[in-house]
Amino acid sequence: MAYIKFCVVAVESDLKEQSIYIHFNKEVDEDTISPQVITVALQDYNIATMAYYDLIVFKDLKTVQIKFLNVPIVNSNYVVLIQNTIKDIEGNILDQSLFRNVMFKSTVTSSIELTSPTNFEIITDKTFTWKEIGSDLINNFRIQISSDTDFNNLIINSTVIGKTTVTFGKELNAGQYYYRVRAEQDTEFGVWSEVRTFLIQADNEYEEEVIGTEDDIVTEDINGDPVIENLVAEERTDLLTVIETPKSGITNPSFSFLFNDNIDTSTTVITITRSDF
Repeated sequence: MAYIKFCVVAVESDLKEQSIYIHFNKEVDEDTISPQVITVALQDYNIATMAYYDLIVFKDLKTVQIKFLNVPIVNSNYVVLIQNTIKDIEGNILDQSLFRNVMFKSTVTSSIELTSPTNFEIITDKTFTWKEIGSDLINNFRIQISSDTDFNNLIINSTVIGKTTVTFGKELNAGQYYYRVRAEQDTEFGVWSEVRTFLIQADNEYEEEVIGTEDDIVTEDINGDPVIENLVAEERTDLLTVIETPKSGITNPSFSFLFNDNIDTSTTVITITRSDF
């Protein structure tokens, strides 16, 4: 009987499952599968950023799933390194180490520019506005609001159809929150906008779940998250806002913030957090 080399036969991505699949020609030894022998990095120009993921070996032992813990960036190049220390169930090592370039392709190519709230704005209502930029506009969006920068603790996760403005009335405790928006179409989506933060003061009170005009249509998607169509924003009042902040991605010896009015420095608190995404 001729010897058959143990090798990788295919590497493919699945945007819906947020996963990369590695297919082998023979059953793998699960004990030799680990993040040390299968690594994934986002290749951005000359900078590689390690991805966060779980490794799942299928029951047939011939497929390994790389399940991303964070949403992968669409239409960007990921590099998968597979080391030849992986063994099959007979103890044979992989015939060679290999690199594979993998991309999560999406037909949604537009990007989002957030308009309001501005960074570090103290808000009294929750009206969010943005612009969709690109040659092929989708006009369907997902907005997420979270109490942490990694969006693990989602407060709001809603689809907005046909509008670039939405107003929520859900009660929020006093504190700091983060929001982001992306365009979506069916099972595909574009890149997330930048992440902005806003503040809720202790004396804010909200009664309604979602507010808007009488013609607003509020339904739910298959996950039970609200879908808001044709929601109209309420008129905002003038607030103290941050109109200039440090540039993203630039390391400075100090941080400067410019407000639209004089502030009481004895009571002003500026919180700086680190985010790797």
